[in-house]
Amino acid sequence: MQEQASSADPGGSVPAAAAVYSQAEEDGKDGTSALDRKQLLETLSQEPVSRTVHLKTTYISGEEIVTLPGDKSPVQLRQVIAAHPDWNGWISADGDLWLERMVNDLSPLIKKDAFIGVDEHGNLTLFKGPPAQEKVLKTFFQMDMGSMKSSLPDDILEQLHEGIRVQDVEEYNSVLSTFSDYARDSSEQVMQSEE
Repeated sequence: MQEQASSADPGGSVPAAAAVYSQAEEDGKDGTSALDRKQLLETLSQEPVSRTVHLKTTYISGEEIVTLPGDKSPVQLRQVIAAHPDWNGWISADGDLWLERMVNDLSPLIKKDAFIGVDEHGNLTLFKGPPAQEKVLKTFFQMDMGSMKSSLPDDILEQLHEGIRVQDVEEYNSVLSTFSDYARDSSEQVMQSEE
């Protein structure tokens, strides 16, 4: 899932890992060398070009990317980095500056109006709003609906079809944990699709 947002206010950071590195190297996509904070600032000083800045926050429920408006001058880039001391940073292959943080929580969007329910294919799914609105944010796994119907009370099944509201990480994890017992085995899904 990827939540897109756009904002000129890069504040409100939550502490995360402080190392600065090259995302491309970590992902193994190209040979960009790893950068610590000092190297990143030096690189920006040595290459006096304006850059687009992206702020990426990875939550347990997905990620949010905020692209700051307009290209930022080298001085502005240093100010943005200084304003986000606990964020990781790198320069992408296309020359954009990326700052990233990891947050062990749900995103504000999820906290505001997320429901976990079951879709029409029997998948446990995270929805924006009730499942009836069909605004899927993330699909977790296919559920064994037969086992659920035979072992769970009708009111729990009805609650799942209507959507279970999740507003914090504890509720989110609790609902996933409860219904993970009914996840279909991937080998079982393959066998059924071959029949």
